[in-house]
Amino acid sequence: MRGRTRDVEAVLAFLRRIGRQFDISPVLIGEVAVYDFINETAEMASRFDLHAVPRWQYDEEFLALLDSLEAALPLAHASNLSEEPMARTIFQLSEGLIGEIVAIVTAAAVTTVRSGTERITKSALNKLHYIPLSKRRRASVRDDLL
Repeated sequence: MRGRTRDVEAVLAFLRRIGRQFDISPVLIGEVAVYDFINETAEMASRFDLHAVPRWQYDEEFLALLDSLEAALPLAHASNLSEEPMARTIFQLSEGLIGEIVAIVTAAAVTTVRSGTERITKSALNKLHYIPLSKRRRASVRDDLL
């Protein structure tokens, strides 16, 4: 959770208030930084249970995800994201993380629209020079949370 401490504390106060007022359990979804922030205080740590979202596997469900993402893209031409070698490249770059998958496909779509080709190709993916998350972070990464 980024931002001024005062603003973040206001968000957490809001979560406490709506939880009490409406008898609901707020859900936070985020990366390791959210987990770390929540666990800084015993009060907030007691309010949330941690559930790691598993990484995608290279399987039929992953290929179906790519088909769904492609169907949502406003590109003039089919990119066939779920076919080899496109799917394998996206999977390797994303390391199976949903946010990375979406970021890669989105960045490639924007690039192809700007270039006028309106089709994501293996070449377009390579031109992104996308660096996988594990290579961007120098600090130790908690594998069970990513």
